[in-house]
Amino acid sequence: MTGATMDESVSFHSKFGGLWYDSRDEAAIVARLAAVADRQTRERLASFSRSGYVILENAVSHFAIDKYLAAFDAVAAEPGRLLMNVPFGPMYQPYDKADLLLPGAKVLDSAMILPEGEELSFSLPLSMFLQHLFDGPALAFQSLHFEVASTQPVHQDTAYVVVDKHPLHMVASWIALEDVQIGAGELVYFPGSHHLPEFTYDNSASKHFDFARDGGEANVAHLQYLTDKIGHEEPHHFMAKKGDVLIWHADLPYGDNLVTKPGVTRRSLVTHYCPAGLTPHYFKFLAPENQNKLKTASGNFSCSMYYPNQA
Repeated sequence: MTGATMDESVSFHSKFGGLWYDSRDEAAIVARLAAVADRQTRERLASFSRSGYVILENAVSHFAIDKYLAAFDAVAAEPGRLLMNVPFGPMYQPYDKADLLLPGAKVLDSAMILPEGEELSFSLPLSMFLQHLFDGPALAFQSLHFEVASTQPVHQDTAYVVVDKHPLHMVASWIALEDVQIGAGELVYFPGSHHLPEFTYDNSASKHFDFARDGGEANVAHLQYLTDKIGHEEPHHFMAKKGDVLIWHADLPYGDNLVTKPGVTRRSLVTHYCPAGLTPHYFKFLAPENQNKLKTASGNFSCSMYYPNQA
């Protein structure tokens, strides 16, 4: 069963809580921001709290991106090294270059298996911003490499990407691996919509969609709910330059614009993060010896569902 709920008695916008930037206490947020010495960081944090996203321009160097892409191509040439997901296919399958050009296809956790990918997901500007959001190191727990647009409808990550007990203690980044071209299906998002009255599953007990528990109709209802709430609003389009990064709130509705130029690439790397002390939901399905959080060179951590002993 589904529904849109909002508990007005708590100090957060969501009945499921959140982090400091989700507080209803505006004075507390202002005081928190005042303690941030760097003006640019302070303004970016304020924007993230208010609008549900922030753009870090040129936050990843072209050199680092080129190094990652070279490493990606090299490991992709090794049979069985990379796993990917293709819409309407199995949960994961061996990498196939032709399949990766299908809309929505993505390589799983390349930022975890490749040190060069880790350098992107935890570039210095990105890592420092995450430190402010989480009050400590971050855990990167799911990355997706795209060659073309995902063609996803407008949705919220909390329905699909799950941090146990703390569904809103999560953010994601979208790194442009090349300049985004008009017609390639650029990312679209709706500023400020991360604090919509929230849609819930399992008789309002969960933000996480579970097909076995909820049935496909529940998720269709969620997508329709978002369309009804924000469909009349003009979305922002992320016409990114190579190295630009969009960081968004766990509940910010976003998706892809229509592809009007088939065959045009839109290479990107998406990574999801939570505070390092928390645990991704998928740990429940891994053997204890595979529930690894490995420290990275940046001082943050990463883990992988698909390559638990290689992350």
